[in-house]
Amino acid sequence: MGKRVIEIKGKDGTVYLYEDESYWDKEKGYSTHRRTCIGKKGADGKPIYNKYYTNREMIQALTAEVKEPKVVSNTTLVGETMILDKVTQDSGVLPVLTESFGEDDARKIIALSYYQICRGKALSNAEDWLEQRGLRKLGLNSQRVSELLERLKEDKINTFFQLWMGEHAEKGTHLFDLTSVSTYGKRNPYAEYGYNRDGENLEQINLALLTSCQSGLPMWYQMLPGSMSDKVILDQVLSMMKKMEVPRFTFVGDRGFYSDYNLELLSRGGYKFTIPVPSNVAWQKKLIAEHRDTLIRPDNLIEDNGSIMYGKIIYKTTPAHGRTWYHLYFDPARKDKVIASFMQKLRRLKDELEADKPVETHRAMYDRYFIVKNTPVRGRSVNYNDEAIQEFINSDSCYWVLLSTSAKTAVQALEEYRERNGVELYFDDEKNLLDLRRLKNHNEQTIKGKIFVTFISLIILARLRKMVVQIDKKKRKYWSEHDMLRKVETYARVHFEGKYKDVCTTPTSAQRLVFDLLGIPYTFKGRESTSEGER
Repeated sequence: MGKRVIEIKGKDGTVYLYEDESYWDKEKGYSTHRRTCIGKKGADGKPIYNKYYTNREMIQALTAEVKEPKVVSNTTLVGETMILDKVTQDSGVLPVLTESFGEDDARKIIALSYYQICRGKALSNAEDWLEQRGLRKLGLNSQRVSELLERLKEDKINTFFQLWMGEHAEKGTHLFDLTSVSTYGKRNPYAEYGYNRDGENLEQINLALLTSCQSGLPMWYQMLPGSMSDKVILDQVLSMMKKMEVPRFTFVGDRGFYSDYNLELLSRGGYKFTIPVPSNVAWQKKLIAEHRDTLIRPDNLIEDNGSIMYGKIIYKTTPAHGRTWYHLYFDPARKDKVIASFMQKLRRLKDELEADKPVETHRAMYDRYFIVKNTPVRGRSVNYNDEAIQEFINSDSCYWVLLSTSAKTAVQALEEYRERNGVELYFDDEKNLLDLRRLKNHNEQTIKGKIFVTFISLIILARLRKMVVQIDKKKRKYWSEHDMLRKVETYARVHFEGKYKDVCTTPTSAQRLVFDLLGIPYTFKGRESTSEGER
């Protein structure tokens, strides 16, 4: 394929010059030629070009002389990356990525993580955002991003996990949880129907996440088939921890992981645990009935951030788990809210019955909590069933038990369990902020690569969140970590051609506050800040 000059002799003996271009004709299905006459040969054998050729050459020459406008400066948005660079350095994740994937891919993973944290959109759209922030040299266009995700193989990811957990997962308390991620994908063998936590009628994959209670950093995750239940997954998780030589830790999970099999599995493996007991477990109901009358006492009072709760320890030794503490709790504020909400609902149900406009889905509550009579004289009368209502008020709602082989006090056990709120925030970030709520139709390896990049984003975001929450709310004007990133988005550095030094834009008062609070130096009125932050 291409152009060449050929000679064709005419009937009058003149030798004409043609540009002959070979090309593929899609409609005809074969290669053919396109010929354009550009002149002829003179008597001396030299070419004599026609007007078509000479005009075309003149236009090309003039076009070649037109130079691009001179650019004297280059502006780079640096506010967000200044924060994220500091956080990444503090987290220590970059050296581990470099050892696992090589320096080039490690920096690309970090760059895509920055994009996810700040934009939360498809990774294939990252190129323009990265270019505006001085990361053009990484060349992360849509095709290069796909190639990177394909390179993030499971063996390299496991290498990262082993190194990362070896540095950070010392003996302590680790929080474990499981979530489901809906997917439209049809080429992922992990996508199956199961218990969907978002209530969507879609196939899903399960994601297990392990987080250090001490550092607050995500430690490890695993993608699992969507049909696997909480009770089945724990065996596989502990097997992976053993293979990666992770030190024994205290396992904190939710009610879904409570079962005799799982508790025995943890105990045999040498793991401590703190797990809430499901409300339908018979022995828990009996335990609450035995101790609820002595629970609300001054010595059992737990005060936390202005709220009041009661907690009591019932120490026991079980053959299966050794020393075990049964921590019984009661939340009076929550109980008041539950009762108030219940009373409001009963008022609405009574209105429905008196108007003779019952709602079929409320039928069970009508039957239990109301006495309805129809008489020829007085007509329809609707009264509350006081006995049933009192039973609800006296029920075990807002009482619960934490079973622990680790925490010796009710306060300690409650603190361990409340740390799970952080894991739930990570899942919210992962599914909502980081474009994973509904995985698209990618192949298995692309999805695995995408989830790993998201995991690195969670590490950086977790470290930033911890820095932010340690700052007094009033000092940071109640800004979240995402608010702070948005405040500094327009802060830029201008690079001039020649001998001039780079110049930064004048930071706004909000930008100066963010940089000061996080201990990030910046230039203002020709002077560099010296604040170490207020954390």
